[in-house]
Amino acid sequence: MTYNTSTITESLKTGLSFKTWWNNQKMMRITTMSAWFFGFLAILLKLLRISEPVFEITKKSDQSSNTGRFSFNESPIFLPSTTILFVQLTALATSLFGWATRVRSGLGYGPGEVFCSAYLVACYLPFFKGLFGTGKHGIPLSTIFKSVMLAFLFVYSCKLTITY
Repeated sequence: MTYNTSTITESLKTGLSFKTWWNNQKMMRITTMSAWFFGFLAILLKLLRISEPVFEITKKSDQSSNTGRFSFNESPIFLPSTTILFVQLTALATSLFGWATRVRSGLGYGPGEVFCSAYLVACYLPFFKGLFGTGKHGIPLSTIFKSVMLAFLFVYSCKLTITY
């Protein structure tokens, strides 16, 4: 909360709008979970002498008619962000519908967890829209399937670690 308050204050003082600040927040979360994650894996594989990173230059398409819309394809770069979205949606559904397993220390979730999950879902809103999009503006079914499986494995493994 402190970080967000200070960055929005700084943005507004420099003449940027709230919408610009919010777009920066969303892109920072998405970039961290996609590009930075794959960059980390590439460096790790290089240090372990398993693989050499390859940089491929691709042609950018004209985005003038689709301003504000994400374009998705079968690239694995969309997998971590889509998985995070499914984990957060599962967390929200679990807490809002009362499906959470009760643990000794209380309910197992609170308003802080619900707020953080809702905040991340809001940050990943382009991916949420991509779940229902079609063509290049929709997340491919193969990516959705892989993300659902990874989210299920994560949630299931978390459930196994709960102490009653």
